[in-house]
Amino acid sequence: MGKTTKKARQAPPLSADRVRTGWQGPAGTRIRLARGQDVEAANALMATTGDGVRIIPVLAAAIEDGSASCAMLSGLGAAGTNAYHDAAAHTFTDRPMNEAMTTVSLTLVAADETDRTVGVLSATAPGTLIDMAMNNGFTADKAMALSLFVAKVHGLAVAEHARGQGIAAALLKRTWQVHQQLGYMLLYGSYETDRDLAAFYTRAGYTVHAPGETFPLDRIALPFRLGAGDDQCVFTRWRPRR
Repeated sequence: MGKTTKKARQAPPLSADRVRTGWQGPAGTRIRLARGQDVEAANALMATTGDGVRIIPVLAAAIEDGSASCAMLSGLGAAGTNAYHDAAAHTFTDRPMNEAMTTVSLTLVAADETDRTVGVLSATAPGTLIDMAMNNGFTADKAMALSLFVAKVHGLAVAEHARGQGIAAALLKRTWQVHQQLGYMLLYGSYETDRDLAAFYTRAGYTVHAPGETFPLDRIALPFRLGAGDDQCVFTRWRPRR
């Protein structure tokens, strides 16, 4: 008798409520959207990375007033990406550029059983990429639209007592899940070479580039490359080709 195979069960689409309330994470944590009361602790965690990273101030203000990620949340639960792109276009028209970028930026935290923030990941609109596009002749509107296809891991940190339990990997996983559902092509970031994080990002599904190495952006039809300084390694994860 031949073997029967079961079709892989497809996860239901994420909703805004799911991202707000979160998922069960490792070691009794909950991975959820950052709230105003998380900002101070999240910034303190990011400071432990040693490279001066903080939640971008305008984004911190948006988290505190509840407007952060609003365009992204509007696009979740809908079929396709039209709802997201429409919501983003509205905010891009109605708000100054730096405020508009907060609506397409995502900050997740890992909260313990007492709702204390023990981990944070902030993925932002790719400011450097937008600037480079404009320097290469893109209009401001077209350059800003890149934030609907590319996001940057601006900071990722876990409290020292909570490390080694998979919390950082869980934050990366959920961040990727949200961006993938919204149609993003690329999630990338960088770290200082002395932090030796290549194995971690490789296990999480990212390609880690050599110190100072750039990578092409031809998959999103950009005629230039992106990278970081000689003392940094870039990590990238592209949406799989269909």
